[in-house]
Amino acid sequence: MKEYKIAKGWAIFIYILAALFIIPFVFVLFLPLMPGMENEVTPDLYWFLALMSIAIISIVIIAVIDTYKGKFVIDKNRIFSVGAFSTKELMLNEIKGYRVTDKFLFIEPKDENKKRIKISTYFAHTNGIKEWLSTNYSDLDVLQAKIEKEEILKNQEFGINTQEREANLAKAFRTSKFLNWTSGLIAGWTLFFPTPYEYAILASIAFPIICLIILKYYKGLIRVDEQKAKTYPTIFWAIFSSSIGLSLRALLDFHIYDYSKVWLPSIVILLTYLTVLYVGNKEFTKNDSKANFTILGLAIFIYAYSYGAVVTLNCVYDKSEPTLYNASVLSKRVTTGKTTTYYIELTPWGTEKENKEVSVPKDLYNRLEYNEKVTIYFKKGRFEIPWFKVTEN
Repeated sequence: MKEYKIAKGWAIFIYILAALFIIPFVFVLFLPLMPGMENEVTPDLYWFLALMSIAIISIVIIAVIDTYKGKFVIDKNRIFSVGAFSTKELMLNEIKGYRVTDKFLFIEPKDENKKRIKISTYFAHTNGIKEWLSTNYSDLDVLQAKIEKEEILKNQEFGINTQEREANLAKAFRTSKFLNWTSGLIAGWTLFFPTPYEYAILASIAFPIICLIILKYYKGLIRVDEQKAKTYPTIFWAIFSSSIGLSLRALLDFHIYDYSKVWLPSIVILLTYLTVLYVGNKEFTKNDSKANFTILGLAIFIYAYSYGAVVTLNCVYDKSEPTLYNASVLSKRVTTGKTTTYYIELTPWGTEKENKEVSVPKDLYNRLEYNEKVTIYFKKGRFEIPWFKVTEN
């Protein structure tokens, strides 16, 4: 019998990190008992923070228990894994094969009603587990790639003979690689150096549509979803990069005053894109959880694309005359994280009845002083979606 547990170095690291992570959330639970804090935290806010803290503390404790108890065992006629609150077991003759990812090894059962066994690659001596698996069972990703390659070379839709199908598959890989790299360049251009601005925006809007046309042209030989087997070329990053670049540009550059007219056209674009993508696409003919998850993931960033397209077209091609308002800077603040955002709080202007906080570019933020006057350019929008821009007075 061979037993494998998480490596000691990783275990110590997890214990220390868990202790450091729990401390601030335990602190939150005792806020009302601390001197001077009784009136600082409202009951509603406290219960929200308390419930969130309890949830996070519980997750951390489960992770610690799993680190302490977790193990994988290879026995004479079975394997089993022990977790924080459960044990999973498979007889050796019940194993179909295995899959390898960056973080886990998955041992798949022949019976779909049985649960697969997941082993962390942070376990000590996982190379021994991989060697045992490769000696006794098939790598299901390699097997799947082989089967898919054979299916491609037999499919008459991809060419009249094997040689032509191989040539078309190679061409599809070159095309997908070109699209993925081009999309990354367009996203970088749009985000970091959008000059000329209109051309960068139009390129970001047009590129996901071009990808959709090419996807249809290849009749299933190019896929959307990324696959570990890499049998089919994918244009996931081609659609993702340009879509996210466009949506971030819209968020950074334009302040929408009233969002009520943004949602409907964005949803229409989203549904139209997904419908064209889905109909007749062999990648989604199987009604399985993976296909549904792919569609859900696509919907999220295609909606970001739709939002970016509506907002940028509404504002970039807005020829209406602006209405000018004046306001004063009441306060300034900066938020940091993955990105740094600069905010100023303004006195009421136009139809605004209360102070309003807006984000501004870094250079404008640095030039503005407290109580300084600013000018607000308010425009109707190409699609009747009102928006505004803050400038120095």
